[in-house]
Amino acid sequence: PTMTMKRSLIFSLFLLLAVTGAAAKTYYVATTGLDTNPGTIDSPFLTVTKGINSLAAGDTVLIRGGFYSPTATISVSKAGTLSAYYNVRAYPGERVVLDFSALSSSDGIKLNGQFWYLYGIEVKKAPHNGIAINSHNNIVEFCATYENKNTGMQLGNGASNNKIINCDSYFNYDPPAGGNADGFAPKLDVGTGNYFYGCRSWQNSDDGWDGYMRPADNVF
Repeated sequence: PTMTMKRSLIFSLFLLLAVTGAAAKTYYVATTGLDTNPGTIDSPFLTVTKGINSLAAGDTVLIRGGFYSPTATISVSKAGTLSAYYNVRAYPGERVVLDFSALSSSDGIKLNGQFWYLYGIEVKKAPHNGIAINSHNNIVEFCATYENKNTGMQLGNGASNNKIINCDSYFNYDPPAGGNADGFAPKLDVGTGNYFYGCRSWQNSDDGWDGYMRPADNVF
């Protein structure tokens, strides 16, 4: 690995150690699981929503590799703390894809809670934004948003102090003619202190990056 990759992995490990506590629990989700299972590695949950809803602050849900097809927006609203994040991560070395084709409207993941850490997750084909961040103090790392019908990842509603690290956003398209689908969009009524590092955006039907502010929100 390159020096940049090594630094990123070290930084990720540091963040993970910083946001999980000694008493934290780990739950597992797999395409072969059942939501009536206890969520252990040998008896995992089936849905990401079940895994997320089982978390307390400081806990982690590890999602095994595979394609998942949620039938509703994955909404998170719990608030962790600086020393106890909610952690939602792809199982190490495995590819996790959340395909929201089954939805008729709304975002794929709606991040309304504070101190959440999403890592290594792909989000595709949401009927609106792939990931909508409407809150504060979250980390999204090594995630990809693509083929969504609006923006891949949008920050708004005062969202502030979020860290977006090494994420990709591409092939987002707003039918029927392309519309306003951006790669990354910290815009309109977004807050301050949002941080993008090592992110890439390409071949979206509108902008790769959209930072448009409404006149009333230009104080940010």
